[in-house]
Amino acid sequence: MDNPRLVIERHQSAINNRNLSAYIDTTTFPFTYQNFNGTSLTVENSAQYGSVYPAPWETIIATFPEWIMTEHEEVKQVVASKSSVVFLIKAKWKTNNSIVQKPITLIWIAVKKHKKWGVQFRHNLGTID
Repeated sequence: MDNPRLVIERHQSAINNRNLSAYIDTTTFPFTYQNFNGTSLTVENSAQYGSVYPAPWETIIATFPEWIMTEHEEVKQVVASKSSVVFLIKAKWKTNNSIVQKPITLIWIAVKKHKKWGVQFRHNLGTID
C-alpha cells in the first residue's frame, strides 16, 4: 500500500469486517496498541494473532460488548515524514442499539517499511471531554 491515509481507512475497515488477513495486510510489525485504560500490547509478528493475542475486534468486544463497528468522523494528519505519518482520529463506536456513543479520540501512526505503508501504533485515548 503506497498511501498512509488509505491504509488507515483499510485498517479500520478490516477491524469492522473482522477480517484478520486484511487487518494483517494493513499492519506494520512490530505493532503496538495502547488502550485508554492503560493496557498496552506489542505484537511482534502476524503469527502471534490467534496464538498469543486475540484479534483486535475481540479485544474491543471484551471491553465494550455492544460494539458492532467504529466509524471515523475525522481523520487529520498531524505530522509526517518520508517514513511515518501521525493521524489524529475522532471516531464513534456503533452499537446494536440506538444509544448515541460519546466520541473517542485516537492517535494512529502509519509507517513505511519495506516500501509498504502499514499501521504500526494505535493509541485509543478514549473520550476527551
